[in-house]
Amino acid sequence: MTQRWRVALLVSVAIAISYLDRQSLPVAVAAIQRDIPLTNTQFGALSSFFLFAYALAYAGGGVLIDRLGPRRGFLVIMVFWSLACASHSLATSVWMLAGSRFLLGAGEGGGFPAATKVIAEWFPVRERSTAMGIVNAGTAVGAVVAPPAIAAILTYSNWRWVFVVCG
Repeated sequence: MTQRWRVALLVSVAIAISYLDRQSLPVAVAAIQRDIPLTNTQFGALSSFFLFAYALAYAGGGVLIDRLGPRRGFLVIMVFWSLACASHSLATSVWMLAGSRFLLGAGEGGGFPAATKVIAEWFPVRERSTAMGIVNAGTAVGAVVAPPAIAAILTYSNWRWVFVVCG
């Protein structure tokens, strides 16, 4: 396997991690509700906070990656989204969860601009679709791994550890 295909695989893993992180709240919500009562409306609002920040960060993340380059930029956004994910574990109210969700969306929104830049720089045009397919496969892997992984954490610990481990 050439180095560029290893890079594509590494970026796919990063995207998988981001999809694992974003699934933490929906999968752990029943356990969270034992400590922080959430109505369906509040849960929907938490999703909206994440998605609003995610949408804004697509553009902002692209600018960041263009300025810092994909290596440093990807590092910055991954550290940011990891800390944002872990910050959920400190929440004691719906508003604290909302702040964490917003920060998580802001961090993860830069993931695809960074991934696209990496692929554009490492791959010739004729291989970019295949490479992006590998990267995008990370979304499915992260979403599939999340429920059993989070359930396992919940079996042995409390919901706060879900966010610490995923972060």
